[in-house]
Amino acid sequence: MKYLVFVFVFLVTLSTNANEQNSFEEQVDMAPWSDKVAVFTGGRVKSFETFSRSFMTYILGTKNFEGQSPTFTYFDMLLRPERYFGKQIIFVKHKGLRAAIIGEVDVRDPVVKENMGSFMKSGLVSREVLQETKVQELLGRLRQDVRRFAASVETIEAAVNASDPRSLWGVLKVVPPTSGSFDEQWSTLENVAGSDIPDAWIKMRDAWKAEDAKTVNEELVKLSVLLPALGKGGTIYPSSTKLKLESFYFKMGNFTSIWLVYLGSTVLLLMAFVYRFNRVGKIGLALFALAVLLNTAAVLWRWYVSGRYPNTNMFESITTAAWMGSVFSLMMEYILRKNAMKYIFSIGASIAAMVALLTVRLYPLELNPQITNKMPVLHDVWLYIHVNFIIFSYCLIFVAAVSASIYLIRRFIQKCKNQDGKSDYARSGGVASLVEIRPGTKKVSTNNIGSVLDGATMILVELSFILLWTGIVMGAIWADHSWGRPWGWDPKEVFALNTFLIFVVLIHSRMKVKDKGFWTAWLALIGCAVMIFNWVIINFTISGLHSYA
Repeated sequence: MKYLVFVFVFLVTLSTNANEQNSFEEQVDMAPWSDKVAVFTGGRVKSFETFSRSFMTYILGTKNFEGQSPTFTYFDMLLRPERYFGKQIIFVKHKGLRAAIIGEVDVRDPVVKENMGSFMKSGLVSREVLQETKVQELLGRLRQDVRRFAASVETIEAAVNASDPRSLWGVLKVVPPTSGSFDEQWSTLENVAGSDIPDAWIKMRDAWKAEDAKTVNEELVKLSVLLPALGKGGTIYPSSTKLKLESFYFKMGNFTSIWLVYLGSTVLLLMAFVYRFNRVGKIGLALFALAVLLNTAAVLWRWYVSGRYPNTNMFESITTAAWMGSVFSLMMEYILRKNAMKYIFSIGASIAAMVALLTVRLYPLELNPQITNKMPVLHDVWLYIHVNFIIFSYCLIFVAAVSASIYLIRRFIQKCKNQDGKSDYARSGGVASLVEIRPGTKKVSTNNIGSVLDGATMILVELSFILLWTGIVMGAIWADHSWGRPWGWDPKEVFALNTFLIFVVLIHSRMKVKDKGFWTAWLALIGCAVMIFNWVIINFTISGLHSYA
């Protein structure tokens, strides 16, 4: 018995010493605020977890300060700003601008020189460096270069202002109107009449400054209970379930890691298509179906936490388009399960979804994943008609480019072996090729793979051609309704039309050229390139009436 008591005392002492060694940030539990407290910002209510993550992005970019959570860093910058004096917390994305700033800094001090080397690599610099006279003069001059540096300089200035404790306090609107009205503004924690909230906040603030983690945690819990209860019993406050789901969604990186599942299915499906490994194909299709299921859950999850169908910004358009293409391809795989075209649609959709999800994951600053309110012009039923037709056609165009690429790679390899293959195309184009390539064939001959690929490409081309034309017409109707004219030669309108015209050329040239498969594949790739140029380059470099989309 004595030995058991000794062991128990030893373990308790060890645990206590471990807790004492933990840093203040490790002892503070931000979970009650992350999942239960809401913030009113940008015209909508977000969980504190989501709010702090999005706000810290304006300051630190995609980085975390010394491994701290964004929720902790937000409060720490607000309550202990002196801790961040001289620390590299402002993110500068433009590498040319980084080099220009370093050129204005005196780097004779070894510490400063080391910091500037770190700045060039990570993009993080201290506010004090940016506020030096020479650097301020440089930024003032560069601001005049509207094309190259003006936007970057404005972003830096916004980050410096956002890191100011006064800005952090001013946007922390966590107190709902006591009337329970959706039309009244939320407020900060300064004055909440007839409530214990101010006292709890003051105690928490003082404890935070004193690094008293125990008191901080107690008061955070108390505030997480008091705040939702305001506003007529919390009728205008989001449910804790919704706040938790929203926080978890962003903690999981918007579920963009699903691209790995798509990658696995792509590898297996390519093996199954090329070598006709039926067992591998079944596993690949099962993995593809799992990826589609996870992707569907991610879209529905975002739909729930945002309160609207996710298609109002670039992040949502790209991810939703990838999901639509995946669902379509899964349906096609079921329809063509006994056809020689088996695996082609799932391969194309897997690659399209993988590229889409990986892109939004790697470029979170450009393709902002944060949930925002719709702009007034988008509050129209045509948003769901026009945009969905367009983005669905874009995804099918990309899938067609994948099958066209496989076709051209095969043609190149076979031409290296022999000069035959000129008639390597589906005799009946598009959907009609399903009749030509009869179901029930266990093996596809080497000479017939080209016609299978070409037939699949034509199915995708014809469907995307119809969808794109319908989307353009629907957009013209919406434009006439919103702007008073159906067509205004806006950059996105022009390049959507250019993409459509390429497919017009493709369909008509197929009737005339002899090597139909070859030219169909190349024009499908060119159409995809113009589509990507329109969707990405035009959207980010040329302003127009569609700049918000």
